[in-house]
Amino acid sequence: MNLSGVWDWDFFWNTFGFLLKTVASFLMIIVAIIAVGMLLQVVIKAVRSSRD
Repeated sequence: MNLSGVWDWDFFWNTFGFLLKTVASFLMIIVAIIAVGMLLQVVIKAVRSSRD
């Protein structure tokens, strides 16, 4: 009995790849938001320290 008869690997990999691409785009958005937030924090600290 071969394994390819039990599992439809093409379908599995296509679905897994699609999910991975979908999740990856959301993760990139989240990472971008966090990066922008950190950058803003650094800029705000720099402005505050220059005023003092």
